[in-house]
Amino acid sequence: MHKILIVDDNFENRMLLAEILREIAVCDFAATGKEAIEAYNLSTQRQAPYSLILLDIELPEVNGLEILHRIRESEKAAGIALGDGVPIIIVTAYEKRFVEAFNKGCDDYVLKPIDTDILLTKIAAILEKNDNA
Repeated sequence: MHKILIVDDNFENRMLLAEILREIAVCDFAATGKEAIEAYNLSTQRQAPYSLILLDIELPEVNGLEILHRIRESEKAAGIALGDGVPIIIVTAYEKRFVEAFNKGCDDYVLKPIDTDILLTKIAAILEKNDNA
């Protein structure tokens, strides 16, 4: 079973995503940018990295694009090439921020309100690619 970090400041969104993913993953949660960074760092310290991160952009304390940047910088410092690190899907209502998110290294995006079929298709493609790598 995969391990996915869901980062969203809205409780209902976190629970919805967990319900959608319950058949394919164990989910951890972060409601703030600080919690997300702590969860990511802890997973790497324990050598139990996430299979995937679902990341909202608008978060308290540290926004999702900054989290994305910090994760990619951490991977770069660890010698992990761009594209080989933890897959990150931006889950947001803000369509205009996608270019910025891709420039910072996200793997894909999903618009809110979430279409379950689209989300699961994108996640399956990323997880299958990583399982075969």
